[in-house]
Amino acid sequence: MSSPTFAAATALLQLPGPLDSTLGTVFLALAGFLVVLFVGRIVLRIAWRLALIAAFAVGVFLIVTTYLV
Repeated sequence: MSSPTFAAATALLQLPGPLDSTLGTVFLALAGFLVVLFVGRIVLRIAWRLALIAAFAVGVFLIVTTYLV
């Protein structure tokens, strides 16, 4: 990030705004919580797929080693 852009972003963050109140802080906390839930949902979807693939692969390996070897 260049220096003027960084300075402008810093100045904007220091301005009082609607998020400077208690209700604004609660809103910001809920928005952060929703982001965490959304990212967690995506990660869990990938984890479930990996777990199912691993269980299937181990099951196939068990059958192959039990009956074909």
